[in-house]
Amino acid sequence: MKKHAHLLLALHAFTVLASTAQATGDALPAAVTLPSHIDRQQASVLDTFNSDEVPALSVFEPMYLIAGGEYGEDIKAQFQFSFKYRIFDLQSPMVAGRPWLENFYLSYTQTSLWNWSADSLPFEDTSYKPSFFWALTDTAFTDLVAFGYAHESNGQDAELSRSTDALFLQPAWSWTLADRELVAFPRLLLYLRKGLENPDITDYRGYGELNLRYGSEDGWVMHSQYRYGKAGHHSLQLDFTYPIRTPIALRTGGFLFIRYFHGYGESLLTYDEKTGPILRIGLAIVR
Repeated sequence: MKKHAHLLLALHAFTVLASTAQATGDALPAAVTLPSHIDRQQASVLDTFNSDEVPALSVFEPMYLIAGGEYGEDIKAQFQFSFKYRIFDLQSPMVAGRPWLENFYLSYTQTSLWNWSADSLPFEDTSYKPSFFWALTDTAFTDLVAFGYAHESNGQDAELSRSTDALFLQPAWSWTLADRELVAFPRLLLYLRKGLENPDITDYRGYGELNLRYGSEDGWVMHSQYRYGKAGHHSLQLDFTYPIRTPIALRTGGFLFIRYFHGYGESLLTYDEKTGPILRIGLAIVR
């Protein structure tokens, strides 16, 4: 009963927020001026990689706090923070003579699953994801392409340990569709190492993922992520965000955040377990 009460409260809060968003509609405060992208009339999520316009330390993946769960199961919160850091100073003589150096980044993302229904409110799993990559915008064939190395682990040992090391290639393409931006960015993985406790992770995660993002940076945005494992296991994640305050900068502000998940591997610890459908609702400061 307590679990259901929490879920009903979350759904009620979502209903109020959604009604407010619907009522405001186009009357949302005007967003701050956002950088334009080549051959596009609107700001793009890809602009967060335009070196000349983005500070050395900037946002990377979405940052949020959401809560919910499967029907009749524990209420669990999920939160994430993520940043990237441009390694070389754009004004340094070294970069001036070697402009390709300006595109090297370090990034760090941390994602946690937090059980709000258990007595001690334990953290069930946390993924630590540092990476090093090179990104280039406006190539002859893509709007963006990134190539690099990514590590992911949950910081546990023995039978609870999970980890991977991989090289990744992530191209991105952008189109204008019905006055909104559609971005496709698949991510391809070449595994260098898989942890002793998760040697079959490719059966569930496969060798990559397909991401689609559609919306406008000063309005609603939908993001889908699909993974297909080589053993036929798959997962689908759908995110919907809507601004509830004036954006501070590109992708940054205050957003209603709704996430749907169904499939394998919601967390690294449970990569081989199927869960869902799961609905979580909350707030994001970066989307």
